[in-house]
Amino acid sequence: MISETADLRLIHAIQLADSAFPSGVFAFSWGLETALADGQVDARSLCDWIAADLRGRWHPFDRVVLSGGFRLAGPALRDWAEIVDTMIFAERQRQESLQAGGALLASARAIGIATDPVLDAPDAGHFSLVHGQVLAALGLTLPQALAVSVSATARGLLSASVRLGRTGAISMQKHLLTLAPLMARLAASPPEAGTLPASFAPLSEIALMRPAPDRLFIN
Repeated sequence: MISETADLRLIHAIQLADSAFPSGVFAFSWGLETALADGQVDARSLCDWIAADLRGRWHPFDRVVLSGGFRLAGPALRDWAEIVDTMIFAERQRQESLQAGGALLASARAIGIATDPVLDAPDAGHFSLVHGQVLAALGLTLPQALAVSVSATARGLLSASVRLGRTGAISMQKHLLTLAPLMARLAASPPEAGTLPASFAPLSEIALMRPAPDRLFIN
C-alpha cells in the first residue's frame, strides 16, 4: 500500500510536470519554432527531434545540473551555480536559461516553496538548477525529480508545437506515449557527484539562437 507521504509526493510531481505550471518555460520553444519555420522538423519528424534533444541536451546537461541543484545548498550550491554558468557558452542561451530560472524561482516562492537564497545571485538561477531546488523542497526523491524534469521538457516542446499549429492535442499525447520508454531510461540513473554538465544537440541549440521572425516564443 502506498503511504500518504508517497501519494503527496506523486501529487507534487504531477503538478510540477504540468506544462501549465507558471515556470516561465511556457514562453520558450528551445529552438523548435525556428526549426519548424526552416523545415528542419515537421509533424512526422517531431517525435524524433524531441528524442534527439532529450538525448543530446537534457540527459547530459539538464539532468546533471538539476541533480546538483537538488543535492546542494549554501556555498556548495553557489560553487555549482558558477560551474553551470561557465558551461553555457552561448550568451543568448545563457541569458534565456537565467530568465526561465528567474521566472520559476518567482513562481515557486509566490506559492510558498522555499529555496536557497544563493539562487538570488545574478548568474546563479539557471532553470534546471532552480528546478532541482524546487523539486527537492517539495520532498520528491531525486529519481522522481528527474522523471518530472524529463517529462516537463518533452511536454513543453510538444505544447509549443501545438500552439504553433503544427500538431494536435491527440498527436501530442501519442508522441508522449512513444517517448515514455526513452524518458524512463534517460531519467533512471542520477549522475554521480562530480559529473560536469555538457551537451551535444547542435541543431536545436543553433536554432534556439536564431529566433524566427514574427516569433511567438522567446527562442
